[in-house]
Amino acid sequence: MRKEAYLVIVIVKAKWHMPHCLLERSRLFGDTKKSDFAVLCLLWFFATAINFNKAFHVDDTVHLEIAKWIISNPLHPMLGAINWSQNTAPFHQLNQPHLYFYLLAVFGWLFGFSELATHLFQSFFTLVCIVLTYLIAKILVPRQALIATILPLTSSAFVVGQNLMVDVPLLSFWLGFFYVLISSRITNESKRFLIAGAIAGLACLVKYSSLPLIFILPVYLIISKRPKLLWTLFMPIGILLIWSLFNYLDYGAFHFLDRPINSFNVGKLATMFLSWLICLGSVAVYVPIFLCEISINKSKLSATIRNFTFLILVLSLVVLLFASTGLISEFLVDKFLKLLFFCNGSIITLVLAYYFVVNSRPLLNGSNQPILLSYLWFTSTAIFIVFFSPFMATRHVLLVLIPVTFILFYYSKGNSFPFWRNIGLGLSVALTIALGLSDRSWANFYREKAALIGRDLPKANIYFAGHWGWQWYAKKAGMIQLESFNPQVKPGDYLVYPRGIDQQRLDLIAFPLRPHSKYIDKPSIFTFFKTDQGRFYSSNWNVLPWTVSKRPFDQIDVYKVLGPNRRF
Repeated sequence: MRKEAYLVIVIVKAKWHMPHCLLERSRLFGDTKKSDFAVLCLLWFFATAINFNKAFHVDDTVHLEIAKWIISNPLHPMLGAINWSQNTAPFHQLNQPHLYFYLLAVFGWLFGFSELATHLFQSFFTLVCIVLTYLIAKILVPRQALIATILPLTSSAFVVGQNLMVDVPLLSFWLGFFYVLISSRITNESKRFLIAGAIAGLACLVKYSSLPLIFILPVYLIISKRPKLLWTLFMPIGILLIWSLFNYLDYGAFHFLDRPINSFNVGKLATMFLSWLICLGSVAVYVPIFLCEISINKSKLSATIRNFTFLILVLSLVVLLFASTGLISEFLVDKFLKLLFFCNGSIITLVLAYYFVVNSRPLLNGSNQPILLSYLWFTSTAIFIVFFSPFMATRHVLLVLIPVTFILFYYSKGNSFPFWRNIGLGLSVALTIALGLSDRSWANFYREKAALIGRDLPKANIYFAGHWGWQWYAKKAGMIQLESFNPQVKPGDYLVYPRGIDQQRLDLIAFPLRPHSKYIDKPSIFTFFKTDQGRFYSSNWNVLPWTVSKRPFDQIDVYKVLGPNRRF
């Protein structure tokens, strides 16, 4: 508690003094208005509040376990083990490199691994993303820098998906990379590209989906007619080589090359691309404002687009209203939302493609390098995710939201209809709050029920199936994790089984199971928007990133293990 109290004091003082320090002593923000800076601070507070003291959720558990292992085994981070599928397996079988986990380990060693402390740690990366997005926007779209920062960073992909996931920290590295490339603050070009290369290499140690940065760097050097600086590419490559050597000394293999390889076929790639469009359309709900703001010579067409956009918004509200009253089934709502998300994602992609074709000459001859970089950012990231990601998720489109927004603002020429700007911002914030509150409730369901089940059941061995945040809290409540291929349960034990999360198999248990009790959450207006069943963190063509429903999040079943000759 002393560590947490000290941390809170430090954070409060930092937040109190940071606006003054940055405004008075830093030249980063140039001629930024105090009102703009106040809005950025409010945005940071908004994003932090949604995640503040939230129950550990989805991949948080494995990240915490790796960080705790690193504290006592800093030179052998891959040799720890966790049951994150069916049986206990070493960390090196997981996908992520460990830079973020080392940072989390240092912070946890200093301040502990409580929800409050670790989410404040994550909030630092949230702040870095906000600051860097604004600084890049000041270069690309100076007149719309504030709104171009607010729109992508009030999206649910950024705010709701923070948790202790690596994606917001990853985004901060990507933003640092692009800011260094386009900023005029570093006049020595060799130094500038070395720094950019170092950031790219470190980003790869946060998540291997940063590999497109190592592609973007030489392409940008060639297009911008700086081929003599291609030697700076050895910086990110060198960082990956050092990391690989460290892996070999740790567990005898190269983690970067030791990952499962996707099997490629046209059908799978097509499905992944369609899923990517749906994910993009499900979180970039503010994009319709650009359809109304783009300068079109034919006023009748412009009016038609505005009227059609307004009609879709009204229809969406009607569908949500009917779904909340039960007049429309969840099946029909899912079909409507799938079509809506797909059309929105497709429109975004088509508008970007249109702008690129119309402006291809100035882009390709290097006269508009920041926007060219934005296009490289968007296309390389999208291609990498579609080809190499094992599944789709909102966090996989988070990296492209900022370049998408910058490109649209740049080419819309600032033709502003205040009504539509307010509509777009209102949609983004409202959806983020709805999904944020619901996701908090879903995560908290497992925190509360794990403690309750531990108190309710008689003294006996209590085993549990299931992963994600539930795994952390079940162990904290004294339950024993089930090993699928070597089930330890014996007659007289209890088995706790959540239905709606990733979990182990039960078919290899040799003894019959008798239902003992069950625990269900109570739906409310705050849980109508659903991220449950992991859909927000792993979706596909048939499972939307979010939906609406009046059903409960999940049901946790408790079974009593009977003897071999006992009947139900």
